[in-house]
Amino acid sequence: MILATLVVAPSFGLGSSLFGQKILQNTGKEIILFGKFEAIFIAFVTASLLILASVTKGIPSSLVQLNVAGIIGFGVAKLGSKNIFKKTAVNKFFFIWLLSPIISFSLCFFLIWLADKQGFLNF
Repeated sequence: MILATLVVAPSFGLGSSLFGQKILQNTGKEIILFGKFEAIFIAFVTASLLILASVTKGIPSSLVQLNVAGIIGFGVAKLGSKNIFKKTAVNKFFFIWLLSPIISFSLCFFLIWLADKQGFLNF
């Protein structure tokens, strides 16, 4: 569990640092505009969920995905679920969220298969 935290946590931090700003700018412009109060509330809820998931269950969670989900939640509250899901940006996020685990699994499977063929997994 500690090794997973040492590997996964920096990866999420690096991904958030590199790609998080652009994603949050896109969500703020393409999904729904929100003010300072909404931004503070989204940050509070995101941080709370992130800490709760990691401390209680050890589940690594994506900061960017939680932020986007919070923004979509505000969009649903303001515009309604039918209107918010008509936006193309929301559909793109859900498509990527469905596609990324498949890509991750495939990549991990390939790397484990390659390591096994090279004899790295023989103990």
